[in-house]
Amino acid sequence: MTKITIRMQHQPPHAETPPVESEDATEDPLATLDGSSPSNNNNNNNVSTEQQQQQQQQQLNNQSENQQPCDPVVALDHLNVELGRLRETKSDCALFRAYAARPQLFDDEHKKGFLRTENYVVKAAADRMIAYWEARADLFGEERMLLPMDRSGTLNGEDSLALDQGLLQLLPQKDLDGRGLIFFDPSRHNIKLGYSNESMLRVIWYIMHVAKEDPIIRENGFVLIVYPKQCTPEQIDRDLIAKGTTIIGSVMPLPWKGFHICHPCSSYNKYFPLVKMLSPTRIKDNIAVHFGTDEHVLECMAGYALPAEKLPTELGGRDRLDYAKWLSDRKNVEGVDALRVSTPVPRPPSTHSEASDEVMKDASKSPKKSVKTKTTKATKPKGTTTTTTTSRPKTKRNIRTPSPSLPQADAAKSSAVGASPTPTTTNAAGGASTKTRRPGRKGDARMHRAVTLKIEKPETSLVEALQEGGFNFDGLNEKGKPHHEVFDQDGVSLMQRKNQLLRRIRVEKKKKKEEA
Repeated sequence: MTKITIRMQHQPPHAETPPVESEDATEDPLATLDGSSPSNNNNNNNVSTEQQQQQQQQQLNNQSENQQPCDPVVALDHLNVELGRLRETKSDCALFRAYAARPQLFDDEHKKGFLRTENYVVKAAADRMIAYWEARADLFGEERMLLPMDRSGTLNGEDSLALDQGLLQLLPQKDLDGRGLIFFDPSRHNIKLGYSNESMLRVIWYIMHVAKEDPIIRENGFVLIVYPKQCTPEQIDRDLIAKGTTIIGSVMPLPWKGFHICHPCSSYNKYFPLVKMLSPTRIKDNIAVHFGTDEHVLECMAGYALPAEKLPTELGGRDRLDYAKWLSDRKNVEGVDALRVSTPVPRPPSTHSEASDEVMKDASKSPKKSVKTKTTKATKPKGTTTTTTTSRPKTKRNIRTPSPSLPQADAAKSSAVGASPTPTTTNAAGGASTKTRRPGRKGDARMHRAVTLKIEKPETSLVEALQEGGFNFDGLNEKGKPHHEVFDQDGVSLMQRKNQLLRRIRVEKKKKKEEA
């Protein structure tokens, strides 16, 4: 499993730009905040010491201004100049790699989010922007970090399982000050299902991006409400809490305006110091912890512009949460693609060069196009086979109860192993069709053993269950290699096998529940 490294510091230090030492330095429009370059008199090769000192002082003044709140009218221009300055020393960081591949992601609204969050302090906004893209690259990888932040683009099957738990929820209500409300219930962290902390962190990232879609929340910020009353000590994961707090407080371009912990559990002293240490400075000294009865907690919350009608019933409020409906609404908002599980499919070696910018552009502007089934049939001379071209074909499920179509993720697996896109194949003469056997289906003894083991021993990881079942994965132990680039003897990626296993487990559990 890929190891995540998310920067914990709120504002990583950056080296100051050294003063101009010579008039021969290359003219750079990004050298000063006003977009002008140092004076260069081509008619006079000797610049007086007084002029050099003035230039140096001007640069020092500009850098000092970058660390003070800036006029919102000109803040965006100043941020662009600051990013241009940082590009000279940090050209290999994730932000500039992403910009080189997908410059359309860096529109004005994207940058304004960081400025608003940092109260228009230009340097702090640039630092947060760099931290954001570093964390995004760590969590999603170089390819997926460039995709839309929705279920079709960035969440895989294991991520969707984590999303279904509802650990972090965006409430439909806003407080009396117009701030968004995000509800965190650690008792919903089901550690026995087998999803990783990495998946849950991607879910946290996704929920925060959904909140960022609301222009009112972008402007007014959000309040985090934590309800740990029902959680067990096993559900308090310090690593998940630490990295989740960093994402919410030090990475996301959303102003964090309030923090309430309601009905702390017995493990309060285990996680609270960690949360306080990693929270932004403006939040850590203003964390409100509410003990006592539901009535007392509601009374306290009302003093923070949070009356009972704005709070969920878990806290004694009147807002009944319907997380299943929220997920359904998100699918409708994000389109048909949100109904499928998105798993990166290895691309076959190309025999011709491709323009990476054009590929990225197509992927962002028309994500549905990449999953649309497109079949081209051509009449071939006798003795040749029919060629079928497809990106995400639909096939029939080979399970106990027939289904009209196969989910897109399964189709991707068929494509990855070189299987036929439909359950039948046509011979050269156009004769009778024959069914194709796919590895990993219900008839695969290896997958059956893995399902049985995982159900009987829930503490077994997905990878261990697959290996015990009989799957062998080349390159599994290579450090830093993601699971979608590790393949078994049938050419199917480890990520796809894990998705298959999770699906089979859900089917078996549902079947046993119906039989009971």
